[in-house]
Amino acid sequence: MIPFLIYSLVFLLLIYYNGFFGLFKDEQINPAQYTLLLLGKILAVPVFYVTYKQLYGGIQNFDTGKFYNDVQVITHFAKTDPGFYFRLIFGLQDDAPGSYDFENCLKYTLNWDNGTVKDYLYNDNRVVIRIHTLLDFLTFGSYLTHSLFNCFLSFVGIHFLYKSFKDQFSGKEIGVLLILCFFPALWFYTGALLKEGLCLFVMGCSAFQIKQLSERRYGWKRFLFMVALLYLSFLLKPYLLLFFILCFGLYFFIQRSTVVTRKIGMYLAIIAGFVIIANTLSLALKKRSFVTAVLEHQRRFEAVSKGGVFLTDSLNYMQLKPDTTLIKRTSKKNWVTIRPGVPYMYWEPNRPLDTLYCLSNEDTLSSYQLIYFIPQSGSNILLNKTNALTLILSSWYYSLMHPFFLHTKNSLQKLASLENFLVLISLLITFWGLLGGKKDNFLPVVFLFFSLTLSLVIGLSAPNSGAIFRYRAPALIFVVMAALYFLDLSNFRRRGIDP
Repeated sequence: MIPFLIYSLVFLLLIYYNGFFGLFKDEQINPAQYTLLLLGKILAVPVFYVTYKQLYGGIQNFDTGKFYNDVQVITHFAKTDPGFYFRLIFGLQDDAPGSYDFENCLKYTLNWDNGTVKDYLYNDNRVVIRIHTLLDFLTFGSYLTHSLFNCFLSFVGIHFLYKSFKDQFSGKEIGVLLILCFFPALWFYTGALLKEGLCLFVMGCSAFQIKQLSERRYGWKRFLFMVALLYLSFLLKPYLLLFFILCFGLYFFIQRSTVVTRKIGMYLAIIAGFVIIANTLSLALKKRSFVTAVLEHQRRFEAVSKGGVFLTDSLNYMQLKPDTTLIKRTSKKNWVTIRPGVPYMYWEPNRPLDTLYCLSNEDTLSSYQLIYFIPQSGSNILLNKTNALTLILSSWYYSLMHPFFLHTKNSLQKLASLENFLVLISLLITFWGLLGGKKDNFLPVVFLFFSLTLSLVIGLSAPNSGAIFRYRAPALIFVVMAALYFLDLSNFRRRGIDP
């Protein structure tokens, strides 16, 4: 707690007195306002920790706790085996079961290789772990301080998102920052050791650099930074970050064009072209289309969300029902045998797309490593899979409007309901503004296209209301931004109220 409080005070004072060495410098927002915004962001760190402590008994069994565990495991080996640590930082470690690196370190991690088949996208858990093993030397091993650094990185990203779009929100600058800072899910999850804070940092920096390039403000440092951001986007949630760079990079260049007259039509045509090319490459390199990959992820996510005992024998990956009586522990720590007659699913390493079944276990002698135990989730969603249209509509419904106050079970679901209400109101305002035709529609159309496309992908691939609430946050902020774009705040200004 002490390192968290000290670092929080340092960040706040640096922003208040010198704009964090000039980083947070703006004509409309003064240092005192930035300081208050950061203070509000920082409050998410203890709120997240206390909420998970009260609702679930702690963070240990969730991604944030598993990331923290892995960071501590790997940082410990940085002190005892620096050679291994530097190999891991540069991606030169040996992950194979039985290898020195695996037996001495990696088998004690939880999210480094969480058992799922990473045969389509890179395991982006490793990006988060690597970054935070470096930060661990500054955080003194404190979970809250790790979360604070993540929160601050998200605040940097928010600042650059604001700088990228502020010229379209004249007189509404503080409103933009309030949305970006305090959109419920984004505020909540950027207060933890998770991917969302890093994603927001990459989104903000990418948008700002691309806007500068579109204005012909070149420079070798800018190009190098953009290359680094692109590389990170390939590794960390590429479906979000690469799609963001495509959508908004294209927007900035078309927006400044004096040749293109039908900007929205040109924009959608180029996006369609990029998607076709990317899908063709996916078919050639990965032997599956984007739709197939999303539906495969959906099936795996559904399997994991049902809970289970997850095992491996270094070759096969197995899932039993969420019942620890189905296994028997051996004398070797974290190794078990399967009791006779127990059914389970399994996947072979050379057949990662095929789910195989053993209806009744007969092998009671072989032992397996216990990866983890997950209880059945209470927030699973049953999508309507009658046909393609009903699947799309139900995915949008669950990703945008579920839950909606009725039958909410805990404080997080109440927060999600409040957020869904905000999204619904924002959609209504935006569609009304688009129909009104009084303002240039290009930016809000891009905002809606990006948000609704990502919401559909997330609803299809992660049918669980808790996962959707977290994953959709970096996309849905732009729905509220689109509504703010159309809102007329002149009445507030006439009454002397700062919007």
